[in-house]
Amino acid sequence: MPDVEQFYDYLKPLQDEMIEELGTYVKCESGSREKDGVDRVGHLLSAAFRELGFDIERISETECGDHLVAKRMGQGRGRLLALIHLDTTWPSGSIDENPFRVEDGKVYGPATRDMKGGWVVLLWALRALRAAGWDGLAETTVFMTGDEELGSPQGRPWIEKEAEHADWALVMEPARDNASMVTSRGMVGAVYFEVRGVAIHTTMRQNGGASAILESAHKILALEALTDVERGILVSVGLIEGGTARQIMPDRVHMSIDVRAPGVNEADEVMSKITEIAGQTAVPGTSTIMTGGITRPAFEATEASKRMLALAQRNGLFFDQTIEGIYVRSGSDGNFTGAKGVPTLDGLGPESSGDSGRGEHIVIESLPRRAAILAAVIAGLPGLLDEDKGK
Repeated sequence: MPDVEQFYDYLKPLQDEMIEELGTYVKCESGSREKDGVDRVGHLLSAAFRELGFDIERISETECGDHLVAKRMGQGRGRLLALIHLDTTWPSGSIDENPFRVEDGKVYGPATRDMKGGWVVLLWALRALRAAGWDGLAETTVFMTGDEELGSPQGRPWIEKEAEHADWALVMEPARDNASMVTSRGMVGAVYFEVRGVAIHTTMRQNGGASAILESAHKILALEALTDVERGILVSVGLIEGGTARQIMPDRVHMSIDVRAPGVNEADEVMSKITEIAGQTAVPGTSTIMTGGITRPAFEATEASKRMLALAQRNGLFFDQTIEGIYVRSGSDGNFTGAKGVPTLDGLGPESSGDSGRGEHIVIESLPRRAAILAAVIAGLPGLLDEDKGK
């Protein structure tokens, strides 16, 4: 079986080609709210996967970018599901203010880190496997989500459908600090309160009326009090809209609430308390309708996913890297596969620093390195089937 050194020897001389391909993707902007851009970059990736022998299925959407399913049958054992997303947080025109550029061993530009660099790592890992003549999986599927940055509301059921047939899931989100990979992610929730009151002129309040804003103030304090940083439970009212005029007691308020929890039990606990708060009334005459809920379920590390991490760690030693598996609060499409019980390893993309601001970048030398590690991980997956059976 080919090893990480063989993959790296193949990939390192092709580093400039990797950068050039990344530039093509970055310059094809694909903001979540701009379906045409997401679909354009989807066509580019479709061509790249077809060249690798994949068949492409397009799942058409009207409100977001189309999803793509690339599938290739093989001669080996086990079914791999790799997850990438086509959309980014960067709107059209961002490339003019934040151009694709190479500086001091880093590549800058919108979505280089999240997650177009991950596309390049995956594609070149597959090319390295092909060059080595390795065909050890029964099936390889790459799901390309068109609305991941919006929470994957349309993509989720399709991902979960693919997960039903997968033995492993690999997620091409960027590496974390010190080349770490992600073995667990917390729950992400998006909850909405519509608080209803009774409108009346403030000079006539003795005749009735009920302030939806006052009721909302009570609810905001109760919601924010649920935050327990030490336990990893975070509840934040991020947006509130209400009222019609200064002198009118407001009859309607809309609240948008972000919820985070580290695990399934904590998620159930905090969601139950939020539901209780929605049902409580501090201002007579008001009522609250709660909508939304958990958008990304928590996924926790399992023994099977730890064996996937151990496989990555063994290959990282070739580069004198100690790859850790970490928990992060933010969500990805890996939440869906992990919550479905599919052994999931996340954060396999290139190394970087900073977040998705103007300084977003990836480390150039990590492109062939991470692609070699990924290729070695994929090549080692069939062997895990025997390990898993023995546990």
